[in-house]
Amino acid sequence: MKGLLEAHGGAVEARSDGDGFGSEFVVRLPIAVPRIADPVPTPAEGAAIPHSLRVLVVDDNEDAAETLGQLLELMGHATRTANDGEAGVAAAGEFLPDVVLMDIGMPKLNGYDAARRIRAEPWGHAMTLVALTGWGQEDDRKKSAAAGFDRHLVKPVEQAALEGVLATSAKSPA
Repeated sequence: MKGLLEAHGGAVEARSDGDGFGSEFVVRLPIAVPRIADPVPTPAEGAAIPHSLRVLVVDDNEDAAETLGQLLELMGHATRTANDGEAGVAAAGEFLPDVVLMDIGMPKLNGYDAARRIRAEPWGHAMTLVALTGWGQEDDRKKSAAAGFDRHLVKPVEQAALEGVLATSAKSPA
């Protein structure tokens, strides 16, 4: 444990006042701070996203959805999250995002069926749907395209790839 903490710039301390007084363990880890001054160039040769997007993150892993939502907010986007396919379809209809980042393997309604339902709605035609999943075989990519996804990214996604998808999804301001 000590080696793992030190490898990440952290430290661990153990203290005790002796037998019968218990023990105290203090673990310290550095806080990860996004590097604003040194942005990662997008695949579109460093092209910046021209304006804020509305992005919906749909993932049954609540921590993953929340973390990605926070990252997107740090990038200047308005975000919402949902934690299953049915909630994702409902949130898409209410929030009307520019981009939906959606997991495939979810309870209640999988990502393929959720994408089909979104595409079946008049408001769902112009959205950019991105499969964001651990499934990355060629057959998985074909299934996501057939379900209506515009792009297919495999977890863990690189920030540059995410920025590239957002840059190509950006609409011109009205």
